[in-house]
Amino acid sequence: MAVSFHPVHLYRCLVCGQEGLNITEDRIYCPQCGQIYPLMHERIVDFLSPLPATPALSPAQSLAHTPLFAWGYERLWRPWSLSLLTGESFSTEEEASLLRELVGEASPVLDLGTAHGYWSRMLLNQQPELTLIGVDNAVGVLREALHQIQPQWPHYSLVRAQAEQLPLATNSLQAVVIGATLNELPLGPCLQEVARVLQPQGVLVSMHSQRVDEGWGHWAQQALKLSGLQFFSRDELTAACEGVGLQVQRYLSYGVVAFIQAEVVK
Repeated sequence: MAVSFHPVHLYRCLVCGQEGLNITEDRIYCPQCGQIYPLMHERIVDFLSPLPATPALSPAQSLAHTPLFAWGYERLWRPWSLSLLTGESFSTEEEASLLRELVGEASPVLDLGTAHGYWSRMLLNQQPELTLIGVDNAVGVLREALHQIQPQWPHYSLVRAQAEQLPLATNSLQAVVIGATLNELPLGPCLQEVARVLQPQGVLVSMHSQRVDEGWGHWAQQALKLSGLQFFSRDELTAACEGVGLQVQRYLSYGVVAFIQAEVVK
């Protein structure tokens, strides 16, 4: 039954702002305005297609909507990406251990830009009963994430939505994780929404590419900016976080890659 998977008490209507929605066999709906959000699968709810208009995608974002990306991202790139980007051995086990350290025992957790659910699975393998919501705007990657769900994860749901308009209640989450996606998102609106949905003392954990100011890395990033990717320095990201009420507690740099842990200071 779909009822067992979706934490509808955490969901928020994108039309009227009602917090706490209802669920039937094939839909989630707002008890206030009646807006329907269809279930694409018992684990996946679509908050995006019912909206009258959505922002245009950048070339980098559009890539994530292609069948090739949906098939190849995790099979060909993600498990080895940190070793390639940092220039040192950075195993999946090391990444999972660091992620768990930064997130702690938080629940519920939002995996924003979840793609195939790579970080979600790292957390669920450690805490199978964790309430975890994976959000992405690309249908193909959500279906790939669906295929990797294990039966011992009863509180794991997938949501199609935008980072700048999250269908989640205010002050509803203890942690938001963003793995390898922050460079693709509109930073200000994204962080504003993250701060809104986090509880006081809730944490944001992100892994992203830092800005490089010299050498071949600088020129590579300049070229990648044409696709819509953005890169920011430690000071720029810290200032952006502080602007929405998030205080960076830890900033871990591994070459071009950085992990951050920021806490809500409401």
